[in-house]
Parts: sequence; C-alpha cells; structure tokens
Amino acid sequence: MATRPLFQRFPELEAHAPWQPLADLPTPVQQLPGTQHGWIKRDDLTHAAYGGNKVRKLEFVVAEMQAKKVRHAFTFGATGTNAGVAAALMCKQAGVALTVYTFDQPDSPTVQRNQALMRAAGAKLVHKGTLLSTVLTFYLHPARLRRDAYFLFAGCSNPVGVLGYVNAALELAEQIAAGELPEPDVIVVPVGSNGTLAGLTVGLQLAGLKSRLVGVRVAASHLGPIATCTTGAVQQMVDQTTAFLRQHVPALRDLQVRAAPLNDAYFGDGYGVPTAAGLAAMARFADDFAIPLEATYTGKAAAAFLDELAAAQGPVLFWDTFNSRSTDALLQALQA
Repeated sequence: MATRPLFQRFPELEAHAPWQPLADLPTPVQQLPGTQHGWIKRDDLTHAAYGGNKVRKLEFVVAEMQAKKVRHAFTFGATGTNAGVAAALMCKQAGVALTVYTFDQPDSPTVQRNQALMRAAGAKLVHKGTLLSTVLTFYLHPARLRRDAYFLFAGCSNPVGVLGYVNAALELAEQIAAGELPEPDVIVVPVGSNGTLAGLTVGLQLAGLKSRLVGVRVAASHLGPIATCTTGAVQQMVDQTTAFLRQHVPALRDLQVRAAPLNDAYFGDGYGVPTAAGLAAMARFADDFAIPLEATYTGKAAAAFLDELAAAQGPVLFWDTFNSRSTDALLQALQA
C-alpha cells in the first residue's frame, strides 16, 4: 500500500503522525483449515525478514525518532524480548544506536536466539536481573536529559506506536469490506505491554466494527503497586491515543472509547512460563494449521482462542502477533 488506511480515513493526521512504510501490509487473513468459524490475521508476516506485531508500531516510532533527530534509543524487555529484536533491526536500518535493558525470563532456545539476533543487529544488551531494577534503570537514566535520546517503552508500546494498531483495525475493516473474511464476532489477541490491544480497541470503534475484543493477559498485572498489564493500564493507553486523535481530527472531537476487561485465565504461573493449555494450543496450530506459535504470548492466547472457537456460533479471529519468519536465515544475514 502506498499509504495506510489510517491516513486514507483521516488525511489530516499525516501532518502530525510521522510514518515510514517498514511493514509489508496488509497482512493476509485466512480461514483455518478444518474449522467452520476459525480465522487468523497473519501479523506473523508483517516483514520479510522478521514479522510480528512490533513492526507495525515501529513504522510510527522510527519515523518519530528520525523527525526528532534521535541518535540513541533505549528500551527494555525480558531477556528474550521480541520487541527488542524488532527494534534492533529497525534501528539498525535507520542508523540509530539501541540499548536494551533486560530482566529475567525462563531460558529457552528462543530466548538465546533472540539475544543473538539483537547483538548481531548492533544492539547493546544490559541485563539488570529483576523487572524492578530494569524499570528503574530505564526511567531514571541520565540520558533522558539529552535531546538526541529516545526512550521506548517495552513492547514498542507508546502513544505513537499504538497508532500502528489503530491502522491495523482499519486495515481489517477494509478486508472485511472486500469480502476476504466475515466480520468476526470475537477477536482474540495476547496482551503484554498493552499497545496492540489499545490500538485495536480504538481502531475497531473508528471502523464501526462490532467484534468483541478478547485481550489475553500474558504479563504480570502489577509491578509492586503499579498496574502494568491491567484493564486500567490498557484504558490509559486508549485515552492517550484518543486524546491525540481528538486534538488533530476535528471530526473526532467527541471520541470516547472504553477498553474491555482483560482475560486473566490463561496467564499461568508467570511471564514466559509455559502452560499446559498453551503448549497444547501450540501443537494444534503446528499440526493442523502449519502455523508456529511460542509459549510466552501466542500460545497462551491461542488456548483462549480455541476455547472461544469451541463455543462459537459465528466467526472467531485469532490475531497472530508472533514472527514466523526464519530466524536462522536472519541471523546468518546479520552475521555475514
């Protein structure tokens, strides 16, 4: 697409929301084989080298970095952060240095591979151990006084990045209008840093879609007394996004959007800790649909999706936020 549905719908936004065409959009939608009501949105294919939901956000984030003449970006995440990989790749392409502060996550081949990918893309990894130590380092960093530094919240989820998923919902609406899929009764998506769900929540309302959003919580709800992955935290991000839209789009001056409650039932024993239901869902997706998932985010959300599908009387859409591109090929290219 030469532009994005967000700007086709609201052209006045282009003057206020820098954007770069980093993602391969629109991503496909398809009916899951052997199911009557199961559908999937293939955001695992957002980029030829490394897909997943972060690339949509980085279209707006990286453009803002360049508009602000940023030379060094800082972010944080778990040791195997997918957002860190996507940010490292896009910052490398944009010529922006990146430091990633990490906190503990259960070790796995995926964690090890993601660390190798970030380093190969030129990111500096600084392990801080606990989530609290990581967050304090991020928020109290002295580089916050520098005009050429950019601090990107975990998951590439900031008010700018959320626009990537407002756009995604409008993209889905175009695919529904074109007859590529029926309007879903339910859309299931994993929720960690809140940005994907917040953007979809706003975008579905702007698109006039009535789909019920099911955000499946896969991260800790609180850091001490601070809400990090809760309905309230999602609502705060929704409010920031709607405030931006009301400011710059006269037709949206009365826009009010309410976030749906998060589904906490599939979280299990902790962030990155596999669940039996999640592993079973991963196996079902691999065996029946030939679609790879992972245990931290999409496996748990897929378990919720399959439960919704089992009781469905109409279309249920799984929004796949994982990267399904070969990381072997990507690592080899980066190390060449």
